[in-house]
Amino acid sequence: MNPLSVRVAAFTIAVGTLLIGTCAAQVNTAPDATPRTSNPVPSDARLPQNAQQRMAALDRNGDGSVSEDEYEDSIRDTFRALDADRNNRVSPDELASAGAPQQDGMLSPADRIRRIDMNTDGELTEEELERGAEQAFELLDTSDDDTLDLGELMSGGG
Repeated sequence: MNPLSVRVAAFTIAVGTLLIGTCAAQVNTAPDATPRTSNPVPSDARLPQNAQQRMAALDRNGDGSVSEDEYEDSIRDTFRALDADRNNRVSPDELASAGAPQQDGMLSPADRIRRIDMNTDGELTEEELERGAEQAFELLDTSDDDTLDLGELMSGGG
């Protein structure tokens, strides 16, 4: 798996798992799918669509769990991968172009961003994403062992 895929997987967890219970429908999108926005991320920066894909991408050392270090490093890298216009912010268009088409019962990219957007400008800074990712990790780590396993990732909506 390439490093960009790993980084993108972390963003999915940070944004997606803050939305516990909101992913009612999952649609797999081919990695080379045509972007749906005017501000697309690169075709290899597509978000994994389920917990198994996220685990495969995040578990850098292959031990079957995601450590806080693996998680946090991936978040920083993912932010940079998704910031297609290099303005140090991730917009709803950038997030939309990296994921599957929105389905009934799913929050829009703008709604997902709104959940962790501290300054309410409608876009995410790296700091906002990192803070949201820390909160997501804490919510998902139900075993309090400072790692995430597949079951914990699945409890986050995917």
